[in-house]
Amino acid sequence: MNLKILMSGIAVVIDDEFRETGKKKEDKIFRIVENIEDEWEMPFYKTHEIPPDGYSDSLLRSASFVLLDWKLWRSGSAELEKDGIKKNIRFLEKAKEYFIPVFIFTNENPSDVADELPEDLYDAEKSESNFIFIKSKSELAEKSDIFDSVGEWIERNASIYALKAWEREFYESKRALFSSMYTKSSDWPRVFWKSYEDDGVDPSSSLADLINDNLSGRFRTDIFEKHVLGSEFSSASMEDLRSLIQEASFVGRENLSDDEIRSGDLFRMPTGKYLINIRPDCDCVPRGSVKTAGDVELYCLEGKKLLEEKLREIYKNGHFQERVWESISFSLYEGETVRFDLRKLEKIKFSDIEDKRVGRLIHPYITRIKQRYVFYLQREGLPRIPEEAVIE
Repeated sequence: MNLKILMSGIAVVIDDEFRETGKKKEDKIFRIVENIEDEWEMPFYKTHEIPPDGYSDSLLRSASFVLLDWKLWRSGSAELEKDGIKKNIRFLEKAKEYFIPVFIFTNENPSDVADELPEDLYDAEKSESNFIFIKSKSELAEKSDIFDSVGEWIERNASIYALKAWEREFYESKRALFSSMYTKSSDWPRVFWKSYEDDGVDPSSSLADLINDNLSGRFRTDIFEKHVLGSEFSSASMEDLRSLIQEASFVGRENLSDDEIRSGDLFRMPTGKYLINIRPDCDCVPRGSVKTAGDVELYCLEGKKLLEEKLREIYKNGHFQERVWESISFSLYEGETVRFDLRKLEKIKFSDIEDKRVGRLIHPYITRIKQRYVFYLQREGLPRIPEEAVIE
């Protein structure tokens, strides 16, 4: 694992020692920052206080990681300490939203710092599962101390490692795509936008799909190291596994555009039944006589929650045994597994159920449902085979 490559970018350091620029550099944070700058050849944004909220967003959106000193206030005032801890926690909550690794290198006792952090930010019992790494500055006197400590922590922290490895390849793919397109024509976004308008499809979502598909096509997949992610770990609980499966296959309503309709849109009705749209994306765009998204007619399959005992009964070797007229989506929404009935297709306007939309099932999960529906729609029955032809 090459830390220099993995952690490349711009870093942020927040330490009250940077308050006075002409001050003699006695605190260990100066040596720590200099060592990282030299070893990883990366620039630092240096500040002596927690940035204002709006400024924090910009920093966290761009930063590779953050070095944070815990005690940014002057000693001797309980009120200043209380306010300082509150500001630190608010900043860490924002860093968690952006999922930026934060290294708290401090002169305080690390366990005292950990005690100040709420459980949803830091779990002292599972240090490898946190996005925050706490270490005493006195333990990082030598260059090797810094990189050995950070390297060992990242190797234990699968989420941080996966983020940084993916992030590096994403930026490489983005650079290659936009540089290549620009070389062909600096107006390439307008070229495709006009083409989509001429086709009568939504140009914004179509352009986004074009970029995402091309990024995926340029994205190397051999970026993760087996010795980091393939090591043994305690198996996840059933609840965690189901939550992860839902997160990997389903996008919640809060992440969807209100007026964008796509195949896979899921609706939960007051009766408890589900409807899932299987109409192709290109037909879900307002055009011609259909003026608004609300007027778009959806093709929805009806689904119902599958009970746990039935779920276990039909589970065989990693899959569910499905009858020809059904398609099962495991842990689709709020832990519920849904059986969609391919015999029950309903046409309904988006405006009639848009307030019931709870999210969107994404590829390849929605693609499988549509494939099963097509198979069901075009199935051919065969004559029954006489029992005498099989059993004597």
